[in-house]
Amino acid sequence: MKNQTVNILLVDDREENLIALEAVLSAKNYNLIKAYSGEEALKYVLKEEFAVIIMDVQMPGINGFETAKMIRKRKKTQNVPIIFITALSQTVENILHGYSVGAIDYIIKPFDALILTYKVDGLVAMYLNKKKVEEQAKTIAKYTNELAEAYRALQINEEKLEALVKERTNELSLTNEKLLREINEKEAAMLKLEESEEKYRQLTEESPMAILVKKDHCDTYSFINQTGVQLFKANSKEDVLKQPIKKLIHPGDYERIEKLKEEREKGQFTLEARLVCMNGEVIDAEVKSIPLIYKGEQALHLMIRDITELKRSREFMQQSEKLTVVGELAAGIAHEIRNPLTSLKGFTQLLGDQMDCNHEYMDIMITEIERINTIVGELLLLAKPSKLEFKQINLGDILENIITLMNAQANLYGVKIKLESSQSLSDRYIFGIEDKIKQVFINLVKNAIESMEDGGEVIIQVMEGEKYFEIKFIDGGCGIPREILSKLGQPFFTTKDRGTGLGLMVCYSIIESHHGTMLIDSACGQGTTVSVSLPLFCTETVIY
Repeated sequence: MKNQTVNILLVDDREENLIALEAVLSAKNYNLIKAYSGEEALKYVLKEEFAVIIMDVQMPGINGFETAKMIRKRKKTQNVPIIFITALSQTVENILHGYSVGAIDYIIKPFDALILTYKVDGLVAMYLNKKKVEEQAKTIAKYTNELAEAYRALQINEEKLEALVKERTNELSLTNEKLLREINEKEAAMLKLEESEEKYRQLTEESPMAILVKKDHCDTYSFINQTGVQLFKANSKEDVLKQPIKKLIHPGDYERIEKLKEEREKGQFTLEARLVCMNGEVIDAEVKSIPLIYKGEQALHLMIRDITELKRSREFMQQSEKLTVVGELAAGIAHEIRNPLTSLKGFTQLLGDQMDCNHEYMDIMITEIERINTIVGELLLLAKPSKLEFKQINLGDILENIITLMNAQANLYGVKIKLESSQSLSDRYIFGIEDKIKQVFINLVKNAIESMEDGGEVIIQVMEGEKYFEIKFIDGGCGIPREILSKLGQPFFTTKDRGTGLGLMVCYSIIESHHGTMLIDSACGQGTTVSVSLPLFCTETVIY
């Protein structure tokens, strides 16, 4: 499905704008359809299915806002992502109006072609993932029906066999000829039973979902198909079947699952849970349960699907949308502050030159004005990446400097900072901006120290992959409740009494601008692990 051609609708009343959009997106596997008005766009929407709609706001006839409203009113197209691109409607009111009528993004011309390409690629990837999930759902429904039919046939044959055995037991006094006939009938019934069991086994083994069977009052699984072996990253079925079920379920979810099973009648339920693979990796999974009889005993037929990538994709899009909105607001505020700040600085310097006053006070005022200007510049970082100078940075030097800098604060809390690496970091380099990377690392170490009020140890682990360094910041603090873990990094959300809620958001923004990732894993009473991945330095590395 990766190479599937998808439709993208380009709507603009100016031919040159449509040609520019075609030039940006034509290199992809996209079918670009052009519409020169809102009316023409609505006609295409009725006939075709689109992954993304890119639309101008100011158009003769029906404008972009009205066209978006009409598209959203139609059930079939109400979830199609719409991106507004305009050079005229740049006011905050128009931007907010664009989001209110259903736009997923609002881009001002001239736009950055690379950013637009990344956004469209992300939306197309979500569209293809959705199509893939729908196809899988149809396949699962088909296999489920076939399994149900096989199961019903199995039960019918078992009942026939049981009735036949009882009937023949009461007729043991009949002649040898009649007894032989009865034996033949029993063998035929057994053959049908074996055929049904074989059909059930084949359907189970060939299922695209992981299939497991758990007998009642048993703490291990009784059956697993090959897809399940791959899901748990095991070498063989025996590796999974000999493991206690409790070890294959994340400790934070085990009690919840057991409680849910007790509440649901007959063991039939659907839920999401974290599973622990044989190599220790934790994955998110969707679990469906159906009761059945397995080898004469009550059991549960479990169907499991890995949804880790799907959840990460949703969280990434949500985080990107929030950062975009906050960034635009921050940029607007910073712009309005800088205008009067420039005048204030100029008049202060003028007064210092023309008046006989305390120059020490004037210097302090000018210094503080410069500090305000620096803070405003930090706010502008949230709006869009600056064209900063990326260069080769020694990872070992940065971490040593951070540990030296933070040791004083760590000592106050009774905390030790420990650096662990499988090899020397003296000649290991990343590509980025040293001050920004230090800003992220200091923030993470500071958070780790402050989480351990009774002292402890902060471990910084460094692992080198083929293309990325993974730096883990591990603390033994109180941990973070699962229900608020997904909120970390959101604008103005903080768990600290005096926090602003901007620290982690800026960290996410910096790491993203370095083409890296930052993931947080935590549970109450188990500490927190923050994993930062950054690309290795190489001569071909280029970051925009």
